[in-house]
Amino acid sequence: MYSVPRGILAVAVVLISNFSGTEAFPQAINFIRHAADPLPLAKSDLGRAYCTDRSASEVHALRAPTTAGGEADSPCDTPPVSVPRVNPCNPTSLAPIGCAVTRDVVQESLTAMGKPGQKITRARERVLEILQSGNACSAWFREKDPNSASTFRTLNYAVDHQGEVVVHVLRDTGPQYTYRDPYVAKVGQDTGAFATITLNGGGAFFHVQATTLVGFKEGGLSTLGGPRLINVGPYAGDTVAAQTLVLLHEFGHVLNLLPVDFDNENGKSMQNTAEVLRFCRAEVESKVRRSTFSATLRGQGTSLD
Repeated sequence: MYSVPRGILAVAVVLISNFSGTEAFPQAINFIRHAADPLPLAKSDLGRAYCTDRSASEVHALRAPTTAGGEADSPCDTPPVSVPRVNPCNPTSLAPIGCAVTRDVVQESLTAMGKPGQKITRARERVLEILQSGNACSAWFREKDPNSASTFRTLNYAVDHQGEVVVHVLRDTGPQYTYRDPYVAKVGQDTGAFATITLNGGGAFFHVQATTLVGFKEGGLSTLGGPRLINVGPYAGDTVAAQTLVLLHEFGHVLNLLPVDFDNENGKSMQNTAEVLRFCRAEVESKVRRSTFSATLRGQGTSLD
């Protein structure tokens, strides 16, 4: 038989392998490309349609992840993410930053007064509670000022440390005595918001009793007597009920709801006090124990002005 030299046979084998491998080589390259794909699952159909109709109103604060192909459309069944609004000035916030805090300038002034300011604050808060509630007393004040609670909140306070401190007792020729307690408070008539109520430092707003000064109608020197209990209407001095009544009475003058009663001329101040009690007694006495004194012990009572 004819024998092909080994060198020629080797060349033939190489040529045949080159021709037969032309179809297999691209498949091998294709396989390698798929194997190197970083997101092979991105090409599979997950059965979720993508939204094609997007409007500005459908943009949410948090978006779905972008696909491998660069598409930003999120699936239609992706639930919208709602981000609650945060109010930095919410009082429930632990540390509000840059929020203006409402100041109660009147309360700051009362705090600076010390113990007298504490007593005024106690009565002021009680009156505000009454005026902000639905009752006969607040309705009476609202007839004159629909925003009476807001108006009352603006009122300022001063203490008269040079005011009367004694109960004047005038003795007649007979066994009759006339008593005039030190004034309790005063304010300008019809002064409105931001008016100043002046409280006598020696009066029944701050004290339960005062020294008497006895004089005679015929004249002559007056002499100091013993202490005498002082009150506001039916309430003992230096009590919450008395202090609340004082502020309500003076507020009536601020709104011109009560007539002028300076120096208790013709008993006008006591008449005005009775008018306040007609509408406000229940509120004044609520949560406060009422203290009263007999007419023989107390005389005719104390005027506020």
